[in-house]
Amino acid sequence: MIQRIQTLFLLLALVCMAIFYFVPFGSLELTTEAGISDVPMGLYGVDFGEEHYSTLPLLILLSFVVLTLIFTIILFKHRILQMRICVFNLILALGCSGLAFFFLYQASEKFATNYSTSILVVLPIVAAIFIALAIRGIAKDEALIRSIDRIR
Repeated sequence: MIQRIQTLFLLLALVCMAIFYFVPFGSLELTTEAGISDVPMGLYGVDFGEEHYSTLPLLILLSFVVLTLIFTIILFKHRILQMRICVFNLILALGCSGLAFFFLYQASEKFATNYSTSILVVLPIVAAIFIALAIRGIAKDEALIRSIDRIR
């Protein structure tokens, strides 16, 4: 049911994670004879000169988060299961943010260069906030349903 506020929060979290899927979340400085240039680093890794640094685990984790968010939106009739999957998604979304910072740091150490993050690196944290708000809305719906059952 799209009219429930928690479904809208889950859709906003899905949009945040989908944007994070397609944009670079940081860059590495490439120093050459021509000067300093930034090499963008996204989910498909970074090509730094002739070497390639892969971020495949982050790509897999983010794909799993997006798929479970879609699955969670479909489960609107099963509130308890939806709440449990949302808690799992919350932890995974925060893990995506941490893993993005980890890969930026590791790539900068491997290539002995500096890194800079994009403002879009906070999108998994924003998605985690939306998921937490959805959990709160699901809990309110469940409490309302249980209180109505008691009156009968």
